[in-house]
Amino acid sequence: MIPQLDLLFRGGATGLLLLAAVVFARAPASLPSRFGLALTLCTVVGTLAGLPHAPSAFDPLLDLSSNAAIPLFWLFARAWFDDAFRPKPVDMALAAAFLCSTLYASLEGRGLAAPIEGLDIAIYIGGMAFAIHAQWLAWRNRQGDLVEARRQARTIFVVSVGLIILWLLGSEIVGRLTHHLALSGMASAVGLFMGAFVISALLFGLRHPEVFPSAASGTAVGEVQAASAAPEPLDVALGESLARMMTQDRAYRDPDLTIGMIAARVETPEYRVRRHINGGLGYRNVSDYLNEHRIAEVRSALADRAQADVPILTIAMDAGFGSLVMFNRVFKERQGETPSAFRRRHLDG
Repeated sequence: MIPQLDLLFRGGATGLLLLAAVVFARAPASLPSRFGLALTLCTVVGTLAGLPHAPSAFDPLLDLSSNAAIPLFWLFARAWFDDAFRPKPVDMALAAAFLCSTLYASLEGRGLAAPIEGLDIAIYIGGMAFAIHAQWLAWRNRQGDLVEARRQARTIFVVSVGLIILWLLGSEIVGRLTHHLALSGMASAVGLFMGAFVISALLFGLRHPEVFPSAASGTAVGEVQAASAAPEPLDVALGESLARMMTQDRAYRDPDLTIGMIAARVETPEYRVRRHINGGLGYRNVSDYLNEHRIAEVRSALADRAQADVPILTIAMDAGFGSLVMFNRVFKERQGETPSAFRRRHLDG
């Protein structure tokens, strides 16, 4: 009975994952859709590799492909919930180190490599660290997300993925302790099916052009959103209040300013402010909206000969940037050059 149930759940998970792969493939080209497509395909390989089959020389490659789903999940979640995310060399190095460890463990299990004590535990810890970090990032930035469908998906994503991780980990531990590997395998298949169902349900319930924008490198997020969806009718009174708050009061200078604080200052329900900034002005998160005003002030100050002796750090902090690292990253993404190069070019000119 257990083998039949295992096959049933794995077959169902494979079908749902293939549907999700089709959604990712048809979504606008972006980092989330590409990582999502790779994630679903690797998970399909892992699901099928869990079925009983005769040993072959390709088994280590199948294990490598299925284990790649763990760092791909980490990269997918970060790219999906953070429009500014771009993989850094350290991100790719961590993913490569995890895959090399899993490949060695696969060879070790087949007697093709010398055993390393504690390698399995290190791989488990690494996999859990990837998953927990992705969960934390998805939850941390939920308030600043202006894409309503994606903001709602964050809570579902965090709760459901957390439960699935606990289920898979628990079934693995119980299987090892009781030596009921067949039962443990079936429980893992149930977990895979639940994960595939959650991902598919989220994807089919979201507006894909909005959630997965086609963002060319170096293009402002606000411009991408404006190009990918027709803007909603602007609330003129609210727009005037926000403009006055930003241009006259310079509220963006507060590095801790949140969407709730903005709504309170313009005396408007938060959902209307979110909808206006996102659907009307084209920004996908609050930080992009605020950074647009901050960068405008910084550009003006850097090009001002009267402020030529003012340190760049002072200008950035006065404009509301919480750290020099964030300021440099945002400035270079938007201007295509460093702040010092921008200042030198304008003052020399």
